[in-house]
Amino acid sequence: MSDEPDCVRLAIPLDTRYVRIVRLVARGVGSAMGFNVEDVDDLRIAVEELCAALFDVSNGPALELCFEIHDDRVDVEGTVTMPKATLDAERFALSKQILSVACDGYSLKVDGGIAHFSLHKLV
Repeated sequence: MSDEPDCVRLAIPLDTRYVRIVRLVARGVGSAMGFNVEDVDDLRIAVEELCAALFDVSNGPALELCFEIHDDRVDVEGTVTMPKATLDAERFALSKQILSVACDGYSLKVDGGIAHFSLHKLV
């Protein structure tokens, strides 16, 4: 058995019609981890909020996500290209408020035209 965490990978086009799939995956991973209903919803909300923030500024082909399943938490990482866009500080201020309530930690960094986010939700 590997010491590496299981990773559920998902890549979706940058089209809001596909965000529902991201929510379903977040809900499924949270349920599989044994989260209660409120924590499953918090994970779903946090992932959806970070996706929405990136959709607002990216013109890349896809959003790539990885849900890493650990014994004590779920880590979610996502990347998207942002060749010419920058994050809107005012828009992301609202996201920060939502994320501070919905997950146990998060980060969003833009470097070299790539935006990378991560969040974690403890069991």
